[in-house]
Order: sequence, then C-alpha cells, then structure tokens
Amino acid sequence: MPGKWDSNAQFHRRSLFWIGLMVVALLMTAFLPKSMWETGYYRGLFRVLRILYDYGLGWLPLPMIYVAVTIVLLRTWRWAKEWQKGWRFQVSRAVGGVCALIFLFYVLWGFNYGQISFPQHLGLQEVGMTEAEMLAEFRQATAELKAEALNLPANLQTAESIKSKKVRDHDLRADVERALRQLNLPTTGRVRVRQLWPKGLLMRLSTAGIYIPHAVEGHIDGGLLSVQKPYTMAHEMAHGYGVTDEGACNFIAWLACHESADPWMRFSGTYSYWRSTLAGIPDSIVLETLEELPPVVTATIHLVRANNRKYPDILPDIRNAIYDTFLKRHGISSGLKNYREVVMLVHYYRKNRKAGVPDK
Repeated sequence: MPGKWDSNAQFHRRSLFWIGLMVVALLMTAFLPKSMWETGYYRGLFRVLRILYDYGLGWLPLPMIYVAVTIVLLRTWRWAKEWQKGWRFQVSRAVGGVCALIFLFYVLWGFNYGQISFPQHLGLQEVGMTEAEMLAEFRQATAELKAEALNLPANLQTAESIKSKKVRDHDLRADVERALRQLNLPTTGRVRVRQLWPKGLLMRLSTAGIYIPHAVEGHIDGGLLSVQKPYTMAHEMAHGYGVTDEGACNFIAWLACHESADPWMRFSGTYSYWRSTLAGIPDSIVLETLEELPPVVTATIHLVRANNRKYPDILPDIRNAIYDTFLKRHGISSGLKNYREVVMLVHYYRKNRKAGVPDK
C-alpha cells in the first residue's frame, strides 16, 4: 500500500485528517449554541490552554511567533523540494497544511468568537449614541486628557519620554487583569505581549498590534512610540485572555489604563481613547480644542504623526476589506467599525457608574 511518502500516491493521506478536523471545527462554530462556547470553551478549555502555555513556553524570552514562522517556512521549503512526488500529492499536501492552520486557529483561540457578545455581557440594552452624547463624551475625554497631562511628572513630559520610555507587558498585566475581574471576565494565565521587529512590520499593514493564536501571544509593532504602547498592549492582552470583540478590547484597554496607579499608563490610555472620541465631532470644535491642550499633548500629537509617516500603509484598502469580512464572518456584524464602539461602551459604563449600577 502506498505510504505517506510514496511517490505513486495520489493523495497525501495525513491531509485527510486535517481536512476532516477543519470541517468539524467549522461545523461546530456554525451549529453549536453560544452558551456552549461561553461556558465550555471560553470559561473552560481555553483557560486550561492558557495555563499550559503561559506557565511553560510563555516564560521564554523569545517571541513564539518567530519560532512558528520558522517552522512554517522550513516546512514550505521542504514541500517545494519534493514535487517529484506528483502534483496531486503536493497540492493535497498543501491543502492539508492550510487546513491544519485553520483548525489550530480555532482550537487555540478562535472558538472564543462563539461567546456571548460583550454588550450583552454588560447588560447593555441601549444601542448607539446621539450627537449630543458623542459631544459630551468628547468633552469629558478632553478634560481627562488635560488633567492627566498636568499630572505627569516633568521627566515624562519630554519628547524623549514620549518616544522611547521603556514599556513592557509585565508593567500593565496587573491593570488589565484588574479590569477583567471588574467586568467579571476570566483572568487565567499570564498573557504575553511581545514587541515585534523590524519596526513598522505591523504598522505598514494598517495595524499597531495583533494577537496570533498559533503563537499564543499578543504582539505590538516595535516602531510604536512609548506613549502608544500601553493602550495597544492592553488591547492585545485582552485578546489573549479570550476577548474577541475589538471594541471590547479597546474598552478594557481604556479601563486598565484609566484606573492604573502609573501616571504614564493613565496618560497613554487617556490620549489613545481621546483620539477615538474625535470621530463625528465638528472640525471647528476639534480645532478649538487643539488650541487649549497642554504642551505635552500637542507634542504627542506631532510626534505620533511624524512617526506614522515613517511607515506608510501597504495596500490598506485590501487589508481593510479582508479583515472587515473576517470579523463579520465570525459574528462581529459591525466589522471594522467595531473598533470605534469603545466610545459607546465607555459612555454607558460612565452612565451606569453614575447611576450606581453595579458591575456585572
């Protein structure tokens, strides 16, 4: 009988295994109820996977993404050298490899897309914001940004600090976990968020960070300025703890930074959130507000813009179309607009806190 490496074989037999597993995974995501994914995976199996990785390979100083990419490249190189086995065999082998990656995506993290929606978890019934509410939230965020800027120690208001102050994932993990507990979300593990090199690797793809399930770690671009890193790290760390909703991860990042004891974390989170509130605000109001901002905020705006120009986007429209489709396919109906829902979430969070509604 032809074996796996038999040149006369018409099909790579192990590929059938991976194709079958991928089909089963896709069928499960399509037909199993959200309650199963919420309790059985997100609050069950996924927490076990987090412990196994975080207290094992998660201690390594080397980002696991480099190891994962190296393995894929080596296997691709080996595959490319063996076309003498026949094109049917090689094509089926490639299909099996792709199916294996898709299956592992779901098992290691992707099944979390089946959990109940974040607004539903918070018990939010209202949807959307009026123009008046958006303007009020912008003014609130602006007032907080001014306050945090004025509270920064003098040594953190310099251009050098804005650009290069060292920030590590260990510096804000406690803040992220505190925010998750406050929202009654799991905090099992010690999620790593690595800084990727070369600089601009992610920024040229229109993103500042990414969580890669196959590496079981979050990542941010090493080219980001220091002032951008805490909020971005917190966002990716929230993904690592199993939260899939982009707006929810932005909200968790805001909450973690907003309530941090570290003034640099608070300033970073407040600045990043303030930028989110700009959408939909009349230009005249924005320009008037810019003239009133403290010097460290003005310097931050200019330095971030200058840094972004170093890493221009590569085919941003294609990237946005692909990711928008991906999010909608996985139950996030607003697609890329989901990122901007952080303003609505913060608005209703403040509203509930003011009304004395307890956290879920």
